[in-house]
Amino acid sequence: MLKKLQFKFIVITMFALGSLMLVQTMTVNAISIYQKDVKMKEILQVITANNGVLPKEYDRDGNIYDDLFNPFGKFEITLETPYSTRYFVVEMQGNVVTRLSTENIAAVNDSKALEYACQIYGTDPGFGTVDAFRYLYSVNGNKSMMVFLYFENEVREIATLFSISLTVSVVTLFVLLVIIYLLSKNALKPVAESIKKQKQFITDAGHELKTPLTIISADAEVLEMCGGENEWTASIKNQTSRMNVLVKNLVELTKLNEAQDTSERTNFILSDAVIETACDFESRAKINDQSLIFSVSPGIRYFGNEAEIRQLVSILCDNAIKYADKGGTIKISLYKSGTSTYLDVFNTAEYVDPSSVSKLFDRFYRADSSRSRETGGYGIGLSIAKAIVDRHKGKIKAIANGTKEITFRVTL
Repeated sequence: MLKKLQFKFIVITMFALGSLMLVQTMTVNAISIYQKDVKMKEILQVITANNGVLPKEYDRDGNIYDDLFNPFGKFEITLETPYSTRYFVVEMQGNVVTRLSTENIAAVNDSKALEYACQIYGTDPGFGTVDAFRYLYSVNGNKSMMVFLYFENEVREIATLFSISLTVSVVTLFVLLVIIYLLSKNALKPVAESIKKQKQFITDAGHELKTPLTIISADAEVLEMCGGENEWTASIKNQTSRMNVLVKNLVELTKLNEAQDTSERTNFILSDAVIETACDFESRAKINDQSLIFSVSPGIRYFGNEAEIRQLVSILCDNAIKYADKGGTIKISLYKSGTSTYLDVFNTAEYVDPSSVSKLFDRFYRADSSRSRETGGYGIGLSIAKAIVDRHKGKIKAIANGTKEITFRVTL
């Protein structure tokens, strides 16, 4: 139980941190892309406003560090911007090219520049993207200007930033995983101590209760020898017997939930174990006028603790007979599908509340308290069944497809 709790703690913590790191990484890269786009638009607007030329002189507003910590601050052109910016300009009057300027870029010649201009000519004016260029298309009467800004370097910078931030995030998450794993043991120490004390209390209480229960049972027998059997002594013996069974089940459940499983495991024929165990309930089924049906595939083998598996089958069969309606049907099925082995215990019932199915494996939970008192149930048998399945790394669940039938399915 503690290992499962530790695993859940680590998963939840890592999911929260991973989500936070993902949001942080995506936000940083989104802001970077936004800044690059703002920068390119600003340069395109300046070139367009200055008749297709990026000015080498400028007027700075404020200090260079004013917007240092403002990711959404306005981009300012510096003295170095004209020398680090690659662009070309195409001006047209009607369908005639009146200006073709490619001296500020080496990757594009005049013919290639005309090809790009033809692609966007006649489209809606404004910003756009074509290949590795961001452009601004402006129209004034029959005159138009197309400014193309090369942004492959910006794309490379964005890709590099994303790669670095993603790598740092993954490494950070791995380091955090190691730290959380080491610290989780200390964080769960109070829980571990509480579980240990709870188990110790149940074990000690079970041993302590055995003595008074034995004395009460013996005293009841003495009273019967002295004054004869009556309803009071019979009730004392009956309740004492119930308490003995309950204490035994509680101690057994505590042992099954121990962290270390040192039980002996062997490779045995599961099919034979299921049939032999379930056959012991045939007489009880006949008394209740219930039909006990077997659908067990022969020769299925399983590696596990045979005694515990037989106890599992016994608990499920006992539960089915207790809660099946009079004259109802109980079906025991065992079959393989792929690499898994399935044990199904089906029974009809007077009524099955679908909302209670998920609680059936809780300790002391009883779907029908009055019926449980009649049949002698304690609401602990299915908890023991689940503990046995968990020890064998399997799964158990209750399936209620209708309101008058239920199936307990064990996957091994």
